[in-house]
Amino acid sequence: MAGHVCIDEIVTADGTSRTAGSPAVFISPVLRERGSPAVVIAPYGSDFTAVEHDLELLPSAQVDRTLVFVNDVRSARRTQAVRNGEAATLPSPGQAALDALGAARALILTPLLPDPPIGIVREYVAALPTGALRVILLQGYLRRLSPHLDARGNTPVATRPLAELDALLPLFDIAVLSDEDLSGDVDGTVGAWSAAHPSSAIVVTRGARGASLFTGGERTDAPAHDVGPLPPEALVGAGDIFSAELTAALLAADAPRDRDRDATGASNAPAPDRGGSLLAAVRQANHATALRLAARLEPRADVPAPLEPISGSRVTDVTVEAPG
Repeated sequence: MAGHVCIDEIVTADGTSRTAGSPAVFISPVLRERGSPAVVIAPYGSDFTAVEHDLELLPSAQVDRTLVFVNDVRSARRTQAVRNGEAATLPSPGQAALDALGAARALILTPLLPDPPIGIVREYVAALPTGALRVILLQGYLRRLSPHLDARGNTPVATRPLAELDALLPLFDIAVLSDEDLSGDVDGTVGAWSAAHPSSAIVVTRGARGASLFTGGERTDAPAHDVGPLPPEALVGAGDIFSAELTAALLAADAPRDRDRDATGASNAPAPDRGGSLLAAVRQANHATALRLAARLEPRADVPAPLEPISGSRVTDVTVEAPG
């Protein structure tokens, strides 16, 4: 994984707590359990090592302070702001990162803010083996920092258009985002992205409504696996867990990904296997994610069993079918 780590500050009526945050915190344990342990390439300061985490962080250009996300939940409407935004700058890959990328089966790019710039992204992608799976979580590129500070001296987070769309998508096999990352006509927007960039599959997670797979401008829905109502605290990191399960399912399927790419790592070839193992992996990720979230309420509940390979190209070949 490459991108950002952060410290999450949760502000409640009872006070403020600090914990390690970022997609990597939720994705890494899932991939480790699924037999694909991940190393993390991200800028971080000594303050990050002071909070508990189990990430395998590669040596990085140390920054003075780690990016902090402040989540104020003292009212029904959560507000979000950051501190140390200048620390969220992913550098070019050093030798340790290049060695890890050269041996990787997959890269998951996990930006929390619109960084790194395209040139740096290309350096990471270009270091991968030809057949490595390339996944990007788009949420960071859909955020911007306000030019003004809030009353607590933090920088509010707002939304932004995906200005890097045309350069980013051809570099990745799969892009993942939440329907909450966009405003307005989500299906229309993502459908247009998908039609303009058929080389990339786009997955939109929809919470209790499951997920939608977009390929070639067409949408296919994968219903959620129903585990009953879940409280908000059980849903923290759900999208990141889904992305981890999706990546694990695709790696288990071992589908061929040797695609024609130019010198930057971009592909113009259509996203492979529409309606086949890709959709099956989305369904399987829905199911496994739901079980993980439900298990948070009952510590003794079983977590998903190890994945079985997804064979063939029919949706019915998936080991676990979502209802409906």
